[in-house]
Amino acid sequence: MKINKYTLAALFIVVLSSLGVLLVIQFQILEKDIKNNQNMMGFAIPGILSDLYDNMMFNRELDRLVRIYQGTESFQFSSDSNPTDPLQFVLKNGLDEVISLNYPDLKYQVDGFVSDEYGCMIHRGHRPELPKAQKVMDADNHMCFCMILPNTLDISMTYTNKEETVLGESANILKASFLLIAIILIAFWFTIRTIGKQKKLSDLKRDFINNLTHEFKTPIFSISLASKSLRGLEEVKKAPKADSYLNLISNETKRLQTQVDKILQMALLDSGNLTLDKKVIDLHESIQNVAEGFQMIISEKEGSIKFNLNATKHQIVADETHLNNVLFNLIDNAQKYSDKNPEIEIITEDAENNGVILTIKDHGIGMDQTTQKYVFDQFYRAQSGNLHTVKGFGLGLSYVKKIIEFHKGTISLNSEPGKGSMFKIFLPISS
Repeated sequence: MKINKYTLAALFIVVLSSLGVLLVIQFQILEKDIKNNQNMMGFAIPGILSDLYDNMMFNRELDRLVRIYQGTESFQFSSDSNPTDPLQFVLKNGLDEVISLNYPDLKYQVDGFVSDEYGCMIHRGHRPELPKAQKVMDADNHMCFCMILPNTLDISMTYTNKEETVLGESANILKASFLLIAIILIAFWFTIRTIGKQKKLSDLKRDFINNLTHEFKTPIFSISLASKSLRGLEEVKKAPKADSYLNLISNETKRLQTQVDKILQMALLDSGNLTLDKKVIDLHESIQNVAEGFQMIISEKEGSIKFNLNATKHQIVADETHLNNVLFNLIDNAQKYSDKNPEIEIITEDAENNGVILTIKDHGIGMDQTTQKYVFDQFYRAQSGNLHTVKGFGLGLSYVKKIIEFHKGTISLNSEPGKGSMFKIFLPISS
């Protein structure tokens, strides 16, 4: 897939949309949880005060402290305080004991009013005109001890960590969700940034290769033209070594031209602008024509090419030039990577799914499993120690694979060190 600004924008929208949906779902779950906890805490405080009342019913120390109290006073303490007043101390211990059973994390504040001058302010229908007493009496969670104590003792209770208590366990889940979303966004930004840098480097590399190869083509053409002109000179014809030198120049120029063409072809494939000139061709005829060009080289190495062209459906729709290049690369590799006399076998057979299978097999040096994993990668070269045993750019098999895929075909490799390699290609009859 080509990575451009539109692809990145679409990817960014998809990620943000996914995170947005995740947040909406999370908040819906959280909202429901908050309502449940609010309802639960609405019953929790009255229940705590009721349990405290039951526990204090037979508490002689509380009875004694209230009985001996003189005057009228309001007081206040919280879950985090350590009251020194004996009455407040007894009440706080009683509350902590009740709360620790069911709500160990609950933080609270208690406002109280104690008096030996007034009777029960609720049941006797009168209240002192004191603001602090009014605060206790008007609270939602208010309780008096008039039924079990001789003097007035009224308290009200509120919980101070309301958000944590209402959110309950969802608070930690929510924090973890925001943390994960932040990590995802940072990772996504880093990925986009890295992709952008890689794309920029890839574009620079492609432009450099294109410019470099085009700059090479002019001097290659000039050298080739000059060598042909030299052959026609009488002085050169009379020189005993001139002909061998000109042959060397011509051969090396052709080899350099071939390598430059390969680089240009790969650059064209990478750009995605390759257009295949497809037509009906005879695969067997193409194999024979390409293989004929290697007969002399292989004969010099005392090797051979065997043909088992058994396919009955060998008329295929393909780009003849690029298909011939594929055949050339595979046969060339077979003869180059044979450490002994090259023995090459070319096989064709009909495929079940309306296609033809082409197999090119050699008995050369073969490849290990590691090399086979990367052999179709661009610029990858199999190595022997620190030296490449055969010269080249590592473009041939990468080009072969891409051309086969452009024809809707597949290529596979089966190789073993010391036993040779076998390339198997499937090509559809009509691609």
